[in-house]
Amino acid sequence: MDDPFTEPADTREAILGAAFRALCEHGYADLTIKRIGEAFEKSPSLVYHHYDGKDELLLDLLEFLLDGFEAAVSTEAFDLPPRARLDAYVAAMTDPSDVDDAHAPDDGYVPDGRFFTAVVELRAQAATDEAYRAHFDRSDRVFRRFLERSVREAAVEVAEPSDRATDGADGAARSVAPAAVAATLQTLATGAMVRWTTTTDRDWVGGVREETDRYLSTALPAVDPDA
Repeated sequence: MDDPFTEPADTREAILGAAFRALCEHGYADLTIKRIGEAFEKSPSLVYHHYDGKDELLLDLLEFLLDGFEAAVSTEAFDLPPRARLDAYVAAMTDPSDVDDAHAPDDGYVPDGRFFTAVVELRAQAATDEAYRAHFDRSDRVFRRFLERSVREAAVEVAEPSDRATDGADGAARSVAPAAVAATLQTLATGAMVRWTTTTDRDWVGGVREETDRYLSTALPAVDPDA
């Protein structure tokens, strides 16, 4: 797994790096400020000085990582064409251990199953914790915008009128909203993350990828990029 904190810019980033490593090692339930301090190269007391508890620290970590992703995708850091970008997203969400650097933003990192497991644990906190819910509301909005843009751009790639899907006998072009395709992919991804991290069964991964590919192959020619 690539570590996004190999060269921290300041004390905050160094502490977030320690939290990232400790979270991946111990998971949310077994994570403590003490363990984060043990992963911190400087004085562990600095962790207590900057944060009142592990949840405040973990929320700052999640926001930092999300800020990095949002900045990366807003500057076209993904070196992939739109359809390949969607395929990479599906691949990452259905089996994070099978993703490599080619599927990450140029200045991003590649999380593995340990981090995804921790994220599922953290997302579960949002059921009863408003601060976590606010973060994951924002996270979903960021990823939705990324997916909607990728869907629009992938639809433009299907430029020939003969490639447009039709609705039947009258041959009228269908109009599928990019937001609907993005929402479908995002909902699939959330369910896949939970299933991947909470079971040992991996037999479903290949089939889900194939069916998602079939769905996109049908939906993208019908997408109205201007909708």
